Amino acid sequence: MDNRNRNIDGLKGLLVLLVLVGHGLQGRLDQHILRYMIYGFHMPFFIAIAGYLFPFSRAGVDSFREFLGRYGKRLLLPWALAMVVYAVYLGAFGAKSPTWKGWLSYLSVPFYHLWFVPAYLFWSTMAWWMSVRQFSRLQALLLGILVSLPFFYVKSVWMSELTGLVGSNVAGLLIHTLRPHYFLFFVLGMSLRDERIKTGSWLFWLSGTVLMGIYGGLFYFYQGVTDGMRAGVWIFANVFLLVGLMRLVRVDALPKSKVFEWMGQQSLGVYLWHVLPLLWVRDWLGTKDLVKFYGWLGLVELGFLCGLFLLWRYWRGLRFLMGSP
Repeated sequence: MDNRNRNIDGLKGLLVLLVLVGHGLQGRLDQHILRYMIYGFHMPFFIAIAGYLFPFSRAGVDSFREFLGRYGKRLLLPWALAMVVYAVYLGAFGAKSPTWKGWLSYLSVPFYHLWFVPAYLFWSTMAWWMSVRQFSRLQALLLGILVSLPFFYVKSVWMSELTGLVGSNVAGLLIHTLRPHYFLFFVLGMSLRDERIKTGSWLFWLSGTVLMGIYGGLFYFYQGVTDGMRAGVWIFANVFLLVGLMRLVRVDALPKSKVFEWMGQQSLGVYLWHVLPLLWVRDWLGTKDLVKFYGWLGLVELGFLCGLFLLWRYWRGLRFLMGSP
């Protein structure tokens, strides 16, 4: 009997579709309101779902070797393969005079979106450590807050000082790859698995929606607003929205969609490989004519998803490329 929560798969599918859209839109976050808003919630939601699914109550029975071993074939292998493929592509086509040194640099620093897997392993290892020491979910949430908030401050205000203190490589690894400031959303997802706050869901939805609206308004009215203030609004907006959303997910009460559910089951594979078609279209057409670029990108990404579906249906070795659902 299949005991999967269909809302989890459907929500992951919707979020990974937003990832495709957000990565495809051109321009910086402060230049495109749609991209700005997608980035305003899609990663906190994704990370919270990852925390929700983390087996916190039983993870501590595994040794560290056993714990990491569970991620080998279904996570680390497809990620390592993606690292190599992107390194080869970028080294061959991403520079006018490609060199082996340039190619190898992409193997030492995760390219663009590939940070998520090492960050996930970092958050999971911290959660495993807390499980070993028999932390309650509330204690894990409090520690997660204590870990995350200082790094939000470092990322928003103190990044240049951190770089001067530990060097650009270590600072980049810490803030842009491991991303401890996102650990808050991981432990929040863990705690929301059995959350029993008596406050009505409507208050969380209202508060989160208002704050997310304020966050969206800062795209246009940002004079006098610091990065720290923006981050504060962003954090609380996502926390309130996640409480309301995960209450619905917990009872499988969201609308169902088989398409989104399938995409959610294959979310790791879609996430790892969807940037390759984007790079190909960008290198082939350029981005001067955005209408043409977006048109072809939509067609190519649709072909990518259709190809992935066919592989999923007819090739049993898919997990070596895509990871297990």
